[in-house]
Amino acid sequence: MRRNRSSEATSERAARATIHDVARLAEVSTATVSRVLSGGKPVSPEVADRVRVAAQDVGYRPNPAAQTLLRGSSRTVGVVVPDLGNPYFAEILKGVAAEAAATDHHTLVAGTEEDPEQEYRSAIELARWVDGLLLCAPRMSTPRLREVAEAARRLVLINRVLRHSAVGSVVVDYHLGVRALCEHLASLGHKRIAYLQGPTAAWSDQQRQRGFRSPEASGLTIFRVPCGSTLVDGRDAVDEALTYKPTAIICFNDHVAVGVLSRLRELGLSVPGDISVAGIDNAPMSAHTDPGLTTYAVSTVELGRQAWERFTPRVTTATTHVQGDLVIRASTAPPPHRPRR
Repeated sequence: MRRNRSSEATSERAARATIHDVARLAEVSTATVSRVLSGGKPVSPEVADRVRVAAQDVGYRPNPAAQTLLRGSSRTVGVVVPDLGNPYFAEILKGVAAEAAATDHHTLVAGTEEDPEQEYRSAIELARWVDGLLLCAPRMSTPRLREVAEAARRLVLINRVLRHSAVGSVVVDYHLGVRALCEHLASLGHKRIAYLQGPTAAWSDQQRQRGFRSPEASGLTIFRVPCGSTLVDGRDAVDEALTYKPTAIICFNDHVAVGVLSRLRELGLSVPGDISVAGIDNAPMSAHTDPGLTTYAVSTVELGRQAWERFTPRVTTATTHVQGDLVIRASTAPPPHRPRR
């Protein structure tokens, strides 16, 4: 019982300990304590040791917010993503967190459920507390994005470009990926392709749409079907897509493609026997679907690394373009000889 009471008393003292307690015990000023504990202007090793021992003896822990004010840095980067449930963004987050940890930084993450207004509010709030802000595929309008750029100490974008002197971007050349998928399908003999579009506010979907210009000019017929970015969106868009009698479906991303595979299975359609399906991004699950998913592979590790480098003072704010690779798996094959009814 005594030990418990002693432990509780120690905890209470630690909770009440202030910088003044440390200064009195170390026989220095509070300014000196601040310099030692914040890593500010150097003091003699003897004084620094005395302050640290005193802080440990009284159980004093600096307030993180106060430390940020003293250092002028929080050593934290905020990351905002439109969908935490999307494996693509989860993989980017892993890459960014690893890069941050390697340089003794932390990450604060906010998901916005594909809501541009929520995305804007989260970005503005995070900008108050972090050294830099990373927005993954932001959906907010350009004027809103400019407001965030003005509020943030440093702003980096993934898969979005903003003409602003203080904003850097890392973008995937999705138009090349779509073109590669179309060329692959055309080589198999496909002529009618349905494209399941991404969110209407997605800049990266606009880039994907660019990729269809050349295939359409070469004779492919592309049917654009409103969809979204989630597995459920993909499943729900299949029935409308089939009304166009396509022999292949290209999906906004692999998450959507998994939903498409599920619905086609429910309808009794074989992939790729009756219809071919392709995705974009090469999410981890894509190699394990049945059948394995043909996709345009994008290195999330490289995206995260390039984005993190944008937070270093040496890097310019120019746009970095990242190219992917076509990964052909079992979900694409020549179209059936007889058209589906």
